[in-house]
Amino acid sequence: MSFASLPFVGLVAAGVILYYLVPKQAQWVVLLLASMVFYLSGGVKSAVWLVLVAGLTWLAGLLLEKQNARPAPDKAVKTAVRSAKKRICAACLVLCFGLLYLMKYWNFTASALPSALGDKLPRWDFVVPLGLSYFIFQSVGYVIDVYRGKLSAQKNPLKYGLFVSFFPQLVSGPIERAGNLLGQLKENHTKSRADLLNGFWLMLRGFYKKVVVADYIAVYVDKVYAAPQDAGGIGAVLGTVFFAVQIYCDFSGYTDIARGAARMMGIRLMENFRHPYRAVSIQDFWKRWHISLTCWFTDYVYIPLGGNRRGFAKRCRNVLIVFLLSGFWHGASWNFVVWGLIHGIYMV
Repeated sequence: MSFASLPFVGLVAAGVILYYLVPKQAQWVVLLLASMVFYLSGGVKSAVWLVLVAGLTWLAGLLLEKQNARPAPDKAVKTAVRSAKKRICAACLVLCFGLLYLMKYWNFTASALPSALGDKLPRWDFVVPLGLSYFIFQSVGYVIDVYRGKLSAQKNPLKYGLFVSFFPQLVSGPIERAGNLLGQLKENHTKSRADLLNGFWLMLRGFYKKVVVADYIAVYVDKVYAAPQDAGGIGAVLGTVFFAVQIYCDFSGYTDIARGAARMMGIRLMENFRHPYRAVSIQDFWKRWHISLTCWFTDYVYIPLGGNRRGFAKRCRNVLIVFLLSGFWHGASWNFVVWGLIHGIYMV
């Protein structure tokens, strides 16, 4: 179900009405049902993978919580607890990222290898589930936060399932942290005129960016990129500039729609774009563009690698690793890898 469609608008409208009609204790149930309707519209197979990841990370959270609660009277017990937590967390991450790799990157790896080796590897004819990268990153972030003791595990599997599948931000972000979203989903919300109006206008702005600007410009951009030799110098330059506008309005438009839909139900999703083309440097740009992804990689990859604490050379290495992974996250092709490497070099 596309965000820029009448069925999605109808789902949001019906969801908002029911959300404020039911008893406050049942509001989260309305959100869960709406999320199920949204995701099942993409096919039952996609929903199976979502349930699998949600169940795996929910169980990992419970096991980690059990270890966090163990009394550790001496050094030996503390060491055993740390070792058990590492095994649980590592197993969960291997399974989650293994699934992501298998579904999204296996065929790319097989084709990238020399033919003598790559031709021997099987190709998987998988349809990548909706929002796979988003809900895996969001779920893994939850597991790591529980592992670090920053968060208590969610005991109710359905409420945790809502956190993973919350439909406004499921397929295009922002990638939310459990510390921000999970609590809001469990709260009772009273209808607020300010939330309804602000959410409506935010959605309207998102639809304008996506449908009026991005989709309209895309017609010209696609023609230029399909045959750049026919566009001429000025036409090619305009195509590139318009593409920058298109990709921003497309992506930030989806984010505005997601944030607006959630806001109408009293839930505030994090800001994901902050006028990125006003940036004064490449560092400033990445504080403004896809903020939730940048924060995710910073907290769960860059800092664990050592961040900027182990000298200049290792800091540069960590930056390059983060941006290579970021490029690969965006797509399974060499152009995304090169794009990530270029931005990593710029940052260094």
